[in-house]
Amino acid sequence: MKFYLCAMKIAKQTLFIFLVITSISSTSIQVLAQNLNKQAVSFENVDRINGNHMIERLGDEFIKNRKKGKLSKPEYFINRENLTIITFNGLDYLIKNNRVIGIQGLALSTEVLAQITQKLVLLDSAQYSYSEKSDNDFQNERLFLLSLKMLSTTTRDIAALTKTNNPSLNLETKVVKMRLPNVDKSQETLTAQSLVQLAK
Repeated sequence: MKFYLCAMKIAKQTLFIFLVITSISSTSIQVLAQNLNKQAVSFENVDRINGNHMIERLGDEFIKNRKKGKLSKPEYFINRENLTIITFNGLDYLIKNNRVIGIQGLALSTEVLAQITQKLVLLDSAQYSYSEKSDNDFQNERLFLLSLKMLSTTTRDIAALTKTNNPSLNLETKVVKMRLPNVDKSQETLTAQSLVQLAK
């Protein structure tokens, strides 16, 4: 009888502990689900831009307007105060206050994000500036189109670094080796190549 009462007491305590753990787990899951839903809602209210389409659109509009003798309105990619998601080559860049604050799905250090920001902001500022100065200036027109091409190439190179088993680590180690884009230097190289071709 004593053994039976002792066994019943242990069973009741075990059941109570099980119910408490289940209740806590259930509450934790509900809280987690609510947090995920809030996060999803916050991303729904964020501006989304297809960066590759924007590059093509700006280039096409620029050429069409030049043929008509009109000026194109300069637009920034990265220079945005509100949280914006810009997609380049399948990567979603989270942009806020003129900085890349993250790339969705990747765990990146602040140092690497700062290096990516530096490269993209440099090209973004260049394309905006050359677009503004391009009024009947062939050199600035070429530099504007070249800066768009370099922005496209840089974001494509960054995306290529994520096509590995460990994309975050690969990007962390390789983005440091990517040179800072130099639109003017690229223009000099293109001009030199054109002169060599003309000489032939």
